[in-house]
Order: sequence, then C-alpha cells, then structure tokens
Amino acid sequence: MNGSDYTVVLALEDFVPTGLALVGFWILAGVTARVVPRVGPVARVSAVLIGLGGLAKSTWKLLLAGFSIDLPWLEAALFPLMAVGAVGLVWGLASALRGRSVPWWPFAAVLAVTAGVAAAYAIFAPIFALATTGVTAISVLAAVIAGRRRAWGAVALYVSGLACVLLLVPLRNHPDHETLVMQWVEQGTNTLGQAALLAAAWLTARARTLAPASPHPTPAQEGAVRS
Repeated sequence: MNGSDYTVVLALEDFVPTGLALVGFWILAGVTARVVPRVGPVARVSAVLIGLGGLAKSTWKLLLAGFSIDLPWLEAALFPLMAVGAVGLVWGLASALRGRSVPWWPFAAVLAVTAGVAAAYAIFAPIFALATTGVTAISVLAAVIAGRRRAWGAVALYVSGLACVLLLVPLRNHPDHETLVMQWVEQGTNTLGQAALLAAAWLTARARTLAPASPHPTPAQEGAVRS
C-alpha cells in the first residue's frame, strides 16, 4: 500500500473497526473481572494492548495517505501487540470459564517460545500466527461463555464476526486487492466483523451470570427436603 492508492477517507474509516474491537475486548475483559476478579487487571491491560496494535496500524495508514509519511514501525507494531494482548485475554476468559484463575505459566510459555522462534530465525510468521490464533480463540471462548449464559444471540454474532474475519483472507489475496474498490470491501467486511464482536460482547456481559444448574433436585437434595 502507498499513499497514492489509499485515500484519507479510507484511512479514517480504518479507525472505526479499531475502536469497535477495542470496546468489544474491553467489555470481555470486564466479563472476566466479574467472574474472577484477580484476572481482571491483566485482562483489561491485554484488551488495551490489542487496541493499541490496531490504533498503530490505523495511524500508519492515515499518515501515509494524508501526509506521505511512512513510519514502518507503526505498521509493524500491530501483530506483536495483538499477540501479547490476545494471550492475556485468552487466559482471562479461560479463567472465567473455569470460575477460578487457571495457571498463567502455560500462556506465558507459548508467548515466550513464539517470540524466541521469531527472534532466532528472524521471521515474523510465528508472531502473526499467534496473534490471529489468539484473537480467534477469544471469540471462541467468549461464545462458550455466552452459550452457558443462554445468550444465543451473542453466540450467533461471535460466529458472524469470525466469518467476516475469515473472509478477509481471500479478500487480501484477491488479484485486485490494491484497487480502491477492494480496499473498501475489505475494510467494510472488517468493520462488520468488529461490530458483531462488540454487539456479542455487550450481550454476553448483559447476560451477567452463567446459566444455572439443572432445576431437577439431586437425590441428596430430595432426601434433605423429606427430612
């Protein structure tokens, strides 16, 4: 992408999915904090890191399109920040699913190994893979939480959001990807996906609590009632 191919309006629109995603991840961090308070701070910082990664990429696009200023480090910050944030938020959501803080070290180990491989072989692919896998895992775990809360609308929105994200892959590999029309199609798809994530996160938080256990009493409970 260069400044002549990418308009300022398109660059400004790129802040929309970034903002939607940040708010959605922040809400999910709040969900984890209400279930397991001790993981809340890490989950919230992780949500902000993911948002900062998107903000860095959007700022790079705006500077390039509007002022022909190319700051490659802004573009490069997207996936490292997303990877770190995704791992932290996945840990928070996994803890929320268990109802207690799960061990943090396996998540830290995955992040450390990924960074080590990327540094040792001077390749970016491991960071990209961890970031995309982590963000996908966030939606999957959040959908499970929503399902336990009987928030089926949220589950459908998580699936829709993931479908939009997966659709970005063929769009980015399209022969006409660099054309203005395809850039609008790609960003529009991304915006829809992040809007679905935000709506799903809001519905999940609104559901408040996990679904209650079976209403049928256990034999022990029946005995207690009879006594």
